[in-house]
Amino acid sequence: MKTRPIDTFINFFWTILCCAPVVWYWYTTGWGLWSYIFLGTSFIAGLLPYRLLQWTRLAKSRRGFEKMGVRIIRKLTQNGDWANKVAQSTGNTINNPETAQKYLSTIMMYERFHLICGCFFLLTALHAFLHGYWLAGLLVCIANIVFNYAAILLQQYNRLRIALLLKKLQ
Repeated sequence: MKTRPIDTFINFFWTILCCAPVVWYWYTTGWGLWSYIFLGTSFIAGLLPYRLLQWTRLAKSRRGFEKMGVRIIRKLTQNGDWANKVAQSTGNTINNPETAQKYLSTIMMYERFHLICGCFFLLTALHAFLHGYWLAGLLVCIANIVFNYAAILLQQYNRLRIALLLKKLQ
């Protein structure tokens, strides 16, 4: 899948916007022992076998994901509807089982990345709240929802769509 400048811009925008509260919090409070413990814990969560990560599945059907707003999320992401419109493209097409399997492994990688980030953001927000940094905790929670929850939701939706497409192709 080819990287387009608009996709890079969108990815950069969301990363900077949503990681800023976390970086700001740890910069102002100091990268102490807790930040490293939280990083380690988050990486361990990301290394868990896929079978153990099934509990993170947010819906069981396309309709369930769509009720949670995945179509809106899809408009605002890299390779999403808005990016395709700007690039005057229909996006990436999956038309054979090999491409579908390759895309599924990419989806899994993105989902694990956002699970790691989501754990770190959550632990950071809890740390902020416990130490009386209410605004920082709130901003990190909002960033976590936008950057990680939404991305995991989208990846799980895409995985379900690809699985349905694989059934049709076989």
